[in-house]
Amino acid sequence: MEFTCHTTYDQNALTAMARAVRKTIRAERSRIVRYYGWIVLGLLVVALWLSWGTLWQMVLSCVTIGALLLVHWKEDAINGYFAKRKALPGTDAADTIFYPDHYLVKTAAAESRWQYDKIQAVAETREYIVLVMGMNHAMAFAKSALEGGSLLEFCRFLEEKSGHKVQNIGG
Repeated sequence: MEFTCHTTYDQNALTAMARAVRKTIRAERSRIVRYYGWIVLGLLVVALWLSWGTLWQMVLSCVTIGALLLVHWKEDAINGYFAKRKALPGTDAADTIFYPDHYLVKTAAAESRWQYDKIQAVAETREYIVLVMGMNHAMAFAKSALEGGSLLEFCRFLEEKSGHKVQNIGG
């Protein structure tokens, strides 16, 4: 069976890829960073309380608290934005063909052949199946553009070829 998929790497796809990397192979590191982030946030709240009455210190603490909460809330979207800025021209869309022994990714800039044993994790969101290839590399495949079989067959195919279970990461 041969599956094909066309994916446009827009902000939604890049956010899904960032979330997949964060929730799979970067999960432990992400937990530690978030833990320290909450500690810093707590210290800022204490600083706000201690500076009560000094307007400029209160404003500075409130702005910093707001910025930290925004980064915590939109972390994956921010990472996707910077990934888009670093992307090479011609890599904003890809056509992928999955063969039994490898898969072929074609963009306007290049054509790449990938082996299934290079996949480190497989994740699923509402709109995408994401193959995590490393700490800074992933590939998203739009579920709506999948051809050649059902989504369930595609997930079973990927599990068999990569040796990794598909993880539902939400989003």
